[in-house]
Amino acid sequence: MTIKFLRFYLLLLPTLLWSQDNLDIKVDNRTEALSIFYTLATADTLDTKPTPSTYYRDVKLYFEAYKNHESLNWYRNLDTWDGYDMASLGLFLSKQHPFTIAVKPEVNYIRSSSQETFLYHFNKFYADTDMHGFINKHKKLYESVCQNAKDAVLASGILNHIQSFYGTTVDSRFVIYLDLLNNLGSNAINSDDPGFINNRMFRLAYLNDESKHLTDESPVLFTPYINVVTHEISHLFLKEFIPKYRKRLYKIRQLFLTTSNGEVLNETEWENELDELLVRVCTARILAQKFGYEKGIEEINNQAKHFKLAKPLYEFFETYISNRSLYKEVTMFYPEIVAFLENYTE
Repeated sequence: MTIKFLRFYLLLLPTLLWSQDNLDIKVDNRTEALSIFYTLATADTLDTKPTPSTYYRDVKLYFEAYKNHESLNWYRNLDTWDGYDMASLGLFLSKQHPFTIAVKPEVNYIRSSSQETFLYHFNKFYADTDMHGFINKHKKLYESVCQNAKDAVLASGILNHIQSFYGTTVDSRFVIYLDLLNNLGSNAINSDDPGFINNRMFRLAYLNDESKHLTDESPVLFTPYINVVTHEISHLFLKEFIPKYRKRLYKIRQLFLTTSNGEVLNETEWENELDELLVRVCTARILAQKFGYEKGIEEINNQAKHFKLAKPLYEFFETYISNRSLYKEVTMFYPEIVAFLENYTE
């Protein structure tokens, strides 16, 4: 190894370490079981079906004999159904069946009934169908899909671009939980419980690409969208911005509560709106850095449909991009961001 290459490797090493060690992609048995239950109970009625694959075929074939199970019919006959994020509850359940709430979730994922009633029916269905056996039989498939997804993210090089953009490291982990049956949407999973400390958790939907004409004979090819990965990881790097400047930002909170179409949001939403604004602006800048100017503009134009300050703040970040010798880390640019927001006028 030459001296020149060694110096380059040592400079790159922190990035490589973060890329490998701080990213985890997995299928959780509990969330998968909930996703199966939700899918079997609702798929025939919902317009959006799970993405066709050999795995979805296996689910349909195995559980065909239980399609009218009393627990599924109970759920179908409820006045309302839960959202696609309901399977996230799995991370807060006990490790073994019968499942109980082991960690109190910050979000009420079960809104269709009481948690106790829901878990009673879910546990009964789990036991009667030997869902444990089905999931265990597909363990190698889950591992393979997760490894391929992680390889795709690493091969894209986006983690290096993210690290380069922010100019610093984080001690947090980004954990993606794949949902092979959810084709409705993705969601972040928040918790302050010590068991999840320093984890940014995200449940990722397996969206259907209709141009690929997938069928039940198609293998599961779960490649995470780069903009989604960039967005969620960016939360890790920017999480200290609001806490550090909360007093000053609180004084201008109204600035973040009016959307691009004039909708005025509840005052309690200002922190989330500001956090999402900053993350989305930085995401667009990172995409521009990796894929070119046009990709950044496309991303920020999309975000500007909701966030009124998206374009102005995106343009302001040119100061950060053009002066990296002055702002080696994004945290060094924080005072400039706060001042820009305080002095912002349309």
